[in-house]
Amino acid sequence: MKLSNRARRFLDHSKWKDSVREEKDIVQAFEAAGIAPTNALIEFQKNFGGFTYYAYLEPIVFGILHKPPCRGAFECETGLIVMEPEDDIVVRHLECADTLYQETFTIDEQGRYYEGYDIKCHRFETHIENLAMLEQVNTGKWKSVFKYELDFYHKGCYDIVDQTKYGELVRRMGLKKIDDFPEDIVSWDTNGELLVWRKADAVIVLSETGISARQREEIEGIFG
Repeated sequence: MKLSNRARRFLDHSKWKDSVREEKDIVQAFEAAGIAPTNALIEFQKNFGGFTYYAYLEPIVFGILHKPPCRGAFECETGLIVMEPEDDIVVRHLECADTLYQETFTIDEQGRYYEGYDIKCHRFETHIENLAMLEQVNTGKWKSVFKYELDFYHKGCYDIVDQTKYGELVRRMGLKKIDDFPEDIVSWDTNGELLVWRKADAVIVLSETGISARQREEIEGIFG
């Protein structure tokens, strides 16, 4: 998947840790774990192994393979960390970040990205695009004026925001997709005044100038 110029600039200015990037080494790690490598996982490691994002001051170093020194789950693990399907986790997951941050970061064999075993996007590239958009938004004066979230205690691992409801929001607010943002669970849409961030499990409406009572009533009517 081709990254936008915005995402490439974001990666160029990000921190990177030296990581396992050679395909033969990645394939050997899969062979040692007794599972077949997929192109999605090989490409993830080759393209994003060592990419580091900071949650506050805590580094999250992405990759399914890591070179020492490591600080989190990979501190005592030189190979893959594999989680087989169990209960409502219906596909094989691989740990995909070394960090002390209190969250579980995984990727499945098709390249879908999860946090806390909740799906976030279908491709890790979308996660990068999303981080790049957030960086851009955070440099402006955008403020959240409405937020809708799925019920944490009742949603399943693969539940996402109702697409019919979101489509109604797009229609009523006259939203259009940010041109260079990929098609995925995550999206960024705008009508020139409002900026709407659709996450897997939430919809956040942002504005630099505020929102009218009529607009708020319409949005609440959709998601209420």
